[in-house]
Amino acid sequence: MVLGIAATTTTINNSQSHFDNNKNSIMAYAQQIMGIPSGGGFGGMEPQQPNQPGEYAAGTIASIQNDKDGVPTWVLSGAWKGAITNIDKEEINRDTLSSNSIKTSSDNNNLPTAMFEANFDKVMLNGASLHEHAIYNFTLSDISMTNDKNYVFNGTATISMNDVPINDVPISIKALNNNVISIWTDPVKINNHFGNTPIYGQIIQDIVIKK
Repeated sequence: MVLGIAATTTTINNSQSHFDNNKNSIMAYAQQIMGIPSGGGFGGMEPQQPNQPGEYAAGTIASIQNDKDGVPTWVLSGAWKGAITNIDKEEINRDTLSSNSIKTSSDNNNLPTAMFEANFDKVMLNGASLHEHAIYNFTLSDISMTNDKNYVFNGTATISMNDVPINDVPISIKALNNNVISIWTDPVKINNHFGNTPIYGQIIQDIVIKK
């Protein structure tokens, strides 16, 4: 599947009524359970409104990052959400989105519409230097697929660094085996702030909107 690969998949035919009533929906999870701000926070992370066919997902950030010497030093904890829309209309009628519905291509005319945002804290293992980051304004440039369960979404995004946004940071998001997400950010662009390993998280919730 896609950015929204997850351990739990919900298919919705009447998106608005189901979405409003389903407390386990993507937004209930991402906003209420994980406390993502509904605006005004880092990156202005707004509620995710699944008002068109596609796939919507959310999960957690839970990662250990190395320092400049490659020593595990930082804990990252937070939440992410993502969506893929503008998908082949025939494929959207399936309960889950197959590889055929996602045009793996670098041709912008063939790419679906993608959204990805994350908010997370970063703190040293000894509890010092707590601060917050956000990833937003994701622009998809290409998609590749290693197998039916692993997808790679490349593009650029804005990353907040000490409340200052760094724009056009190259980023690579991987959805791995329906359970794990990894986020690689260009270390040169952000002065190696997240060390020499990707940021990891879990894929918790996935919703397919049919119409």
